[in-house]
This record gives sequence, structure tokens and C-alpha cells, in this order.
Amino acid sequence: MSLPYNLEVTLNLAQKKWAMVAPEKIAFSKGAVWEEKKKALLLPSLNDSFYIYHPDGAVTYKNNTSVEPRLNVLILHYLLGPEISLKGEWISFKELPGGPLYQQPFYGRAVFPLIRSFGQNPALLVKAGISLGGIPINHGTATVELYPFPKLPVRLVVWAGDEEIPPGGTILFDISATELMATEDYAVLAEYLVRRLQKQAGESN
Repeated sequence: MSLPYNLEVTLNLAQKKWAMVAPEKIAFSKGAVWEEKKKALLLPSLNDSFYIYHPDGAVTYKNNTSVEPRLNVLILHYLLGPEISLKGEWISFKELPGGPLYQQPFYGRAVFPLIRSFGQNPALLVKAGISLGGIPINHGTATVELYPFPKLPVRLVVWAGDEEIPPGGTILFDISATELMATEDYAVLAEYLVRRLQKQAGESN
């Protein structure tokens, strides 16, 4: 498969860095388990798990189907990031480093699709989120907290509209996210989560 140049370069760089890591030493801090026989980390994600193989950095779902390259990069970036502690303080995308510069594309890629899919039916957001292993949170009209990775929670929020006010929404990250990955990674992550929710909502209707 031919990848866009920037994505191919980014993936190759992440895989080279991964090859230099001792995965069994970082497994616990990332919420993963090292499986010696498979030479892979098993990383829980939503209602599924990923295998991240060492040293090549290939990533598959637990059923051995491959993941898309952008998700492969995202998973490696999570594993290669520093060990962090969750703070329980939530921030929006624009509060991430450089976030204001990318706020409009982020809104178009993640927030607007979230509102479009769930703004008129907030209960469906919670239903879809729970089916992905999420936790309902009392915030806005409906909020679900998802764990795409064990040490990286994300909250997706919608507010129902009325005759005068259109529906709204936002996506929030624990403030420790500023230390873990680049801001662009969170744009990719948020888009991925919204798509998973949309797919789950379609399956559960």
C-alpha cells in the first residue's frame, strides 16, 4: 500500500524509535501487558485490544486484522510518550500547545461530526459510548468518557438544542495530555473516536 509521504515518514520514524524501546519495561506504565511468546504488547482500547509487535512496530487488532496507518502512528506515539499521571482537570483542544492554530480544522474533523450525529439525540451518544466501554458523565446534556488507551481518557460532550439555540458539543482531554503526545495526534484521536461512536450508533439503532 502506498502511503502519503508525510504519513509514511512519520510511521517509519515512530517504528524506528519503537525498535529501540524495551517494551516489557514500559508495559505497566502504559496500561499494557507484554506477551513474550508473541513478542508484542497487548494494549486495551475501548471495547477491544491492540497487539503492538516488537521490534517492527506493526499493529493489529486482537483478532490479527491490521490497523490503518494513522492509527498505527497514534498507538506508537502513545507508547513512546513519557510516563504521565492523570490530573482529573479537563481542557479543550484549543488549550493544547498550538491548539488555537488548528482549532478550525479540529472542529471540522471531529466536533462538527459529533454534533451532527448526536446533537439531536444525546442519549444515543451515551448508548454508543457505553457499548465501547465508556463511562457516562454528568456534563452537558450527554457526556461519555472513553478510554482509547488506558492512560488517555477523552470526554465527548453534546448539548441538545432547542427552537432558538442549535445543538453544541466539545471534546475534552485530561490536562496531562499536554505532556504525552503532539497536538496533531489529538486531532487524529478525536476524529477516530467520533467515527467509532458513529459506527456503533449505526449498529445499535
